[in-house]
Amino acid sequence: MSKTLQLAQLFRHAIEQGQLRAGDRLPSLRRLCQDHGVSLTTAQRAYAELERQGLLQALPRSGFRVCTPAASLRPAEPATDGVLRMEHLTTALPMPWGCPFINPALINTTQMNRALSRALQDYRAALSSTPIEGFEGLRRELGLHYLSQGITLAGDELLITCGGMEALTLAMRAAVSASGSHSMVVVTPAFPAALDQLRHLGISMLPLALSEQGSLDLDALEALLQEERPAGIVLMANFQHPTGLLLPEAQKRALVALAERHRVCIIEDDTYRELYFGAQGVPPLKAYDRHGTVLHCSSFSKSLAPGYRVGWIAAGRLSNTVRGLKLCSSLGTPLPSQMALARLLASGQHGDMLTRLRASLRSRRDAMQEQIRESFPPGSRLLQPEGGYFQWVILPEGLDCAALLPMAIEQGIHYAPSTLFYPQHGPANALRLNFSFFDPLHQREGIALLGELLRQAS
Repeated sequence: MSKTLQLAQLFRHAIEQGQLRAGDRLPSLRRLCQDHGVSLTTAQRAYAELERQGLLQALPRSGFRVCTPAASLRPAEPATDGVLRMEHLTTALPMPWGCPFINPALINTTQMNRALSRALQDYRAALSSTPIEGFEGLRRELGLHYLSQGITLAGDELLITCGGMEALTLAMRAAVSASGSHSMVVVTPAFPAALDQLRHLGISMLPLALSEQGSLDLDALEALLQEERPAGIVLMANFQHPTGLLLPEAQKRALVALAERHRVCIIEDDTYRELYFGAQGVPPLKAYDRHGTVLHCSSFSKSLAPGYRVGWIAAGRLSNTVRGLKLCSSLGTPLPSQMALARLLASGQHGDMLTRLRASLRSRRDAMQEQIRESFPPGSRLLQPEGGYFQWVILPEGLDCAALLPMAIEQGIHYAPSTLFYPQHGPANALRLNFSFFDPLHQREGIALLGELLRQAS
């Protein structure tokens, strides 16, 4: 390959990978010659080739700029091993309903930005005391936040983590360390990142199915506890990912009591609890914990503060173990993010922010459900999410949603097929849609198009 084509390929790759985006300025011809040791003619030819491909535009007195719209870039292709992973479901397509994250357009960042700016004024003073448990101001505000919901956390069990995933990882490692067992019960369908983390830690998974009504077979669970003696039970009791279902209060109480009898930990991922659609919030499993059985993990990454990477864990009787594991892993959690979140909670403005977000998500859920009922194949069943931002759809038997995904992507749509949410051998005829990205005014035809693809395959 000539030097000209090598140079053009270098910048094309950077544009395709998103390192260079629409409107970004490229190096001047003189700088390009200096950085890459090429002649002026070679540099000119390379940029001319990029212009020919429609990736570059020369503007008078503005130099060279990328002119490819970001929306036209394709999402990452599945890995060469053919395994679909959550990171392949990005926001690059016009209708990214398979994305696991909340739509950033729904987040009012103004209050968080102000809180961060004001918090940094106290940054120097805060540096003098940064305990491994986290910023004391945030721990206090979180304790008050839970107290306002009627939930009391022990003062010494709350530890701030680098996002909710670190909290889950610490809980899993602590449960295994305390029990000596290398298996865990996992309620399915389950959060894919939690499944990946269990695999990474070498923990075998014992699936326990969640019913379409959001309940568990506690007799089957007790049999698993007696026969397998697992290290823990991993689940979301509130607005479960991916179904959005809510475990009934009676089952919450019974589940905690069952775990206490068998001296097995419950690892509770409570990330979506603030995104409820009812008249009032619901309690976590931790509210029923009297013996430190529940390792309660949460964050505001899906609601108030996406990208701030602040989570927390209230680890009950395993608090000391979790603290030791934190010390040996990330040591601490970035201070500015903690300070900003503490200031936001102290201001009381988070309540209105969450109220508006819940209303927006609820209206998008209702609009998407209406379109699905009109467009999807007969026999499709929609579970009713009572919070969060995911819609789980069970399609007629025989449909393979993973196999149909490439055809949907060709139409600018993606979804998360059900096989992602099971340790192995999960049903193929279901999918998860992220309704936070559903625009009722401009994407009605998208649901109809997806429905037509599913009808043709059924």
